[in-house]
Amino acid sequence: MEVKTKEISQDNKDWTEKYRPRDLSEVVGNRKAIRDLKSWASKWVSGKPSKKAVVLAGKPGIGKTSSALALATHMNWEVLEMNASDQRNRESMKKFVGRSAVDDTFSDSGDFIPYKDGKRTLLVIDEADNIFGKEDLGGISEISSIIRKTEQPIILIANDYYDLTRRSNQLKKLCKKIDFETVDKKKIKSHLRKICDREGIEYERKVLDRIAEYSEGDLRSAVRDLESVTAGKERIEIDDLTVLGSRNREADIFPTIKKILKNKNPLLAKKSVQDLDEEPSNLITWIDENLPREYEDYSERYEGYKWLTKSDVYLGRVKRRQAYRLWSYSISLMTAGVCSAKNHRHTGWTRYSFPQWIRKMSRSKGKRAMKRKIGEKIAPKIHTTTEKFHSQIFHYVTYLMKEEEEFKKHAIEEWNLYPREVAYILGKKEGSDEIRSLFRDESKEVKRERPKDQERKARDEENQKEKQRSLLEF
Repeated sequence: MEVKTKEISQDNKDWTEKYRPRDLSEVVGNRKAIRDLKSWASKWVSGKPSKKAVVLAGKPGIGKTSSALALATHMNWEVLEMNASDQRNRESMKKFVGRSAVDDTFSDSGDFIPYKDGKRTLLVIDEADNIFGKEDLGGISEISSIIRKTEQPIILIANDYYDLTRRSNQLKKLCKKIDFETVDKKKIKSHLRKICDREGIEYERKVLDRIAEYSEGDLRSAVRDLESVTAGKERIEIDDLTVLGSRNREADIFPTIKKILKNKNPLLAKKSVQDLDEEPSNLITWIDENLPREYEDYSERYEGYKWLTKSDVYLGRVKRRQAYRLWSYSISLMTAGVCSAKNHRHTGWTRYSFPQWIRKMSRSKGKRAMKRKIGEKIAPKIHTTTEKFHSQIFHYVTYLMKEEEEFKKHAIEEWNLYPREVAYILGKKEGSDEIRSLFRDESKEVKRERPKDQERKARDEENQKEKQRSLLEF
């Protein structure tokens, strides 16, 4: 059913959730994996397959979890999901998964689901390769035990199949492996185009090409990038992509933030950033933005920001002293320290956000460059430094040019200001009537040459002099 743009724009869901496929036909890419998954599921209709569980293996963000949930819809099964936020030790597995795997169960609406009548509940264990530590003790061996006894289909999601099976050889024997590949760039671009159409967003073709290229086959990452770029905009252009920067898709920033803010293991939080391609100064901004979204308890929030403040002190020392060995202390404080501020392990879904500070700085990049350029032009002519001009003099220049017509004309002439520079100082658009009137009348205002034209003219004059000199010498 087609959803109206207006209705979707009022939906506050994260776009990765908002545009998650509801049926297998909507899954982007991985056609072979989907066929294998459907084939396995169909064997549960008449009885039980030889492998009662499957492992969906592949890189993050390529549709493994979405495919599992879409399969439940396709087969008209109920679904019971256990994700990485839940405690997953032996007792938790028995309580949360084990009973549903071997007994009749109930749907979310309260309907009785007897498995003997062919009704099923799909059990999904997300990030199964990430079950370790004291909190999850015995979790892997309990999964093997549950698979042997299960009367319900089970799907394990794993980013690293080797890491999952090396700790339990039994899992390798009990489960069917289905490989998921990275999504083709053309298919990612097509999906992004559909989202833009649904959201009523205009775009340059190059923008979607670039986002699809940056994603390196990670569809979820591409959708998140698109959401970040389009925030507050009705049209996106290639320059808007500066907000994204560059990062390692193997260790995406959102899962990293999740491991820092949700789990209760400081060592896991510190380990999560080892392969992350982010400067500590950027990472601390991400944590600062999302900490209050996760830590709703005021005591946790207070303790979290205490650790973050200490981390920032070390970052300051790195910048002042160029002592990059202090980065390790800063990273430990912003990861393990912030993680330890929690009173308990956090569960449930939290919507993390791209840092507003980075977004604002990116959007103001052009304006800041213009202001710097104006300072570099005027400061030497009034015998001051560029820094002093910006901090103490610029606002006086702005006031005088707005209030004093004679000063404005004199400043344009004396400082050789261009229309775009005057427009910035006056807070006007370059194409406005007021700005054009200042440069239109060539009898009152000398026509300005662009720097490139001035350089070309100087070179031509120098060449002419050389020719004359050669003729005289001859």
